[in-house]
Amino acid sequence: LEGIAPDSQRLFESEASVMARLSNHPSIVSIFQAGAAADGRPFLVMELLEGGSLASRLQKGPLPVGESLKYASQIASALDAAHKTGMTHRDLKPQNIVLSRTGAKLLDFGLAKIKSASTAEDRTVTKALTGEGVIVGTYQYMAPETLAGKEADARADIFAFGAVLYEMLTGDPPFTGSTA
Repeated sequence: LEGIAPDSQRLFESEASVMARLSNHPSIVSIFQAGAAADGRPFLVMELLEGGSLASRLQKGPLPVGESLKYASQIASALDAAHKTGMTHRDLKPQNIVLSRTGAKLLDFGLAKIKSASTAEDRTVTKALTGEGVIVGTYQYMAPETLAGKEADARADIFAFGAVLYEMLTGDPPFTGSTA
């Protein structure tokens, strides 16, 4: 991965590692390979997902209740699998969920926080990339404690999941405003 900024390289490698650890879950996009092209640009080879993002679908309005519940169950299962391996997604939102023929697939683990099983200490690429006290994620889906600058854990993903479910059922994000 020569030729790209070290911070970008660490972020890319972290996302590839997280996704590879979870790629056998049916509601998490599978990653088959990560590396660098001959010109040094990084790449991920992921499964081809035919469909569009949940965000694109929501532009047409709310989803029917049954469809919302089906997708919500799949998203919850993906989050549960991530949480059981010590990962917090930290950027769950409609843009990071693809609706494919097989159902909802969670992707974009670029901001994921990984809890080390060996030391029980949190390590996060975003802390190194953005500095202490910088909030990462998408404000509309962030738990209040995260917005207050506290450490994100699985509960922050559950809050974001609730916001996404609300949006699936109503067609509108739960929180709107002119500022974060």
